[in-house]
Amino acid sequence: MKVKEILKLDSKFNFEAKLMNASSKTGSNLGLSPVEQLDLQKILIGEKSEMMIVRVCGQSMIEKNINDGDLLIVESTTDAKQGDVVIASLNGELTVKTLMYENGKPILEAANKQFFPIEIGEFYQFEIQGIVRHVIKHI
Repeated sequence: MKVKEILKLDSKFNFEAKLMNASSKTGSNLGLSPVEQLDLQKILIGEKSEMMIVRVCGQSMIEKNINDGDLLIVESTTDAKQGDVVIASLNGELTVKTLMYENGKPILEAANKQFFPIEIGEFYQFEIQGIVRHVIKHI
């Protein structure tokens, strides 16, 4: 899966919405009643200051429910561990894969059986750009 576009998140924007309780009662508000204010920025981004939104294309991560055109909320960090879904720069191209290690060597694994794991050799240009924290989908 390739990175199609990267957007920086600006903390000046506030993403607040009302959290609604669903009930089986009918009425003008379709059975929804406000419970509390929900701050999506706090939930999705938290206190981390270096976050970005990445639009992806491709099919290599479909078993992790990351599909073509999805938006990923990514923490900009190089501090990834085994099993993290990462944005990695591999020979100058950004890709989304699961980071694994075998005998101390990093391996980038797809979440689609049609793709082979990528063993990072000593001559590869490889760098972790961030860790995927959330997936945003269109329905």
